[in-house]
Amino acid sequence: MHSFLSLILPLALIILLIKYFFLPMFKRDDFFAAKGELKKISIDKPLLNRLGMNTEDYYFDADFLYQKRKEDILNKIALGQIIQVRSTGTKIGNRCVWQVRYLTGVSRTEKTVSILNNYSLFNQDFAGFLSAVRAANPEAEVEKMTIWRI
Repeated sequence: MHSFLSLILPLALIILLIKYFFLPMFKRDDFFAAKGELKKISIDKPLLNRLGMNTEDYYFDADFLYQKRKEDILNKIALGQIIQVRSTGTKIGNRCVWQVRYLTGVSRTEKTVSILNNYSLFNQDFAGFLSAVRAANPEAEVEKMTIWRI
């Protein structure tokens, strides 16, 4: 009986921890950025910077996705123009690269940017970005964030 309890009790604790702590992180919709408040959603990788591959940072607020290099804003994309956000199969440093497709201009040209997300237990801004895109454009195809797509 004692060995049975010593096996079941930790298992029950792990299940409760997952149910009440980790799963709610992916279901939150209350962490939108306020208008004008920029939240960073990309991560810096020094090795990629040295190779010249990851020179842009990505931020979002209530209305736009910003592509910045140092202090200069290179691109400002309205969240309503985003048509797809999906995880690619590429991983860098155990983080998935996410692809954002959006329409630009009068000709509705389709463009794509790739973001190496900075999601962590303490920084959930990327999940907030996904929720903000869903709210700004309900027709957009936004992949849900799961523990396998972080």
